[in-house]
Amino acid sequence: MLSLPEGARGGAVFPSLLVLVGLFGSGVAAGSGSETAGEVTIQLPERDPNVCRSDPAMGPEMAVIEGGRFRMGSLEGDSNERPVHEVEVQSFALGRCEVTVAEFAAFVEDTGYVATADGGDCRVLNDAGITFVDGVEASWREPRYPDVAQGDSLPVVCVSFDDAVAYTEWLAARTGEPYRLPTEAEWEYAARARTTTARHWEVDRSASPCDFANGADQDARSRIKGRSNVDCADGHVVSAPVGSYRPNAFGLYDMLGNVWEWTADCWHESYDGAPSDGDVWQAAGDCSRRVVRGGSWFYGPMGLRSAKRSQDDTARTYNSVGFRVARTR
Repeated sequence: MLSLPEGARGGAVFPSLLVLVGLFGSGVAAGSGSETAGEVTIQLPERDPNVCRSDPAMGPEMAVIEGGRFRMGSLEGDSNERPVHEVEVQSFALGRCEVTVAEFAAFVEDTGYVATADGGDCRVLNDAGITFVDGVEASWREPRYPDVAQGDSLPVVCVSFDDAVAYTEWLAARTGEPYRLPTEAEWEYAARARTTTARHWEVDRSASPCDFANGADQDARSRIKGRSNVDCADGHVVSAPVGSYRPNAFGLYDMLGNVWEWTADCWHESYDGAPSDGDVWQAAGDCSRRVVRGGSWFYGPMGLRSAKRSQDDTARTYNSVGFRVARTR
């Protein structure tokens, strides 16, 4: 089961920033003393309001991610983020944005697919804002957000791992391209975007988290007592339309915050024995549970880190969990 969390929007233009990276992006959190192998200038891009807007029937807009080596995990996070280990990822493509309601609806309309939570058993945040509960007749069509209506540009939620895989298989068949879910290593490599900090925007210490991620903030406090973890306001209490915030240096939106994202990997309690080639990791794992990444609107800073990982049952659904697609090059 997904763990509960630990413990202003702005328009500033950030310059190119010089950061030290080890092996094209260390997985070690900032301040942990990682070895550096060179210098790379990290550009924090401005938001493109049109980047996620595509033909729903043809799938999400994709970004080509050039391969490289990085150090995966963190010495300063949860025990399941260790040991920090070197991984070499091959080039691949990743959705610039999380799969939207409109994109998932196109799949359902084309195939007649019955999603896991179509019976109304998606788990949603309770009124007290403390835990997730079922029995409220929620589904991807109606995730029961407080004071927020479901919309086409919101990330689809209340989808299981099986639903996410079914969508990628449909998209692959429709386009003839090898769509799939990203591996956990690909996901972290893409989220880091060659940074060594816990969050990609922290290469600029003056950057506001509310410019880059939808998490628990002052807006959440106004609706759910005690849910604020940062002093700024990002404009949303629950899910925000995809692409509402600034992207990372790879041009990827909402990699941290907004909604958790399914990956292809089976759950392992640590990285002991993890592959070094970035491929999907299934051997010796619990494949009834799959890894989710990125945190969500429910989480404060400790839940919104590039190395943060969690897991859930493949048939379980939450109104804080969605996905994005990858494509083999």
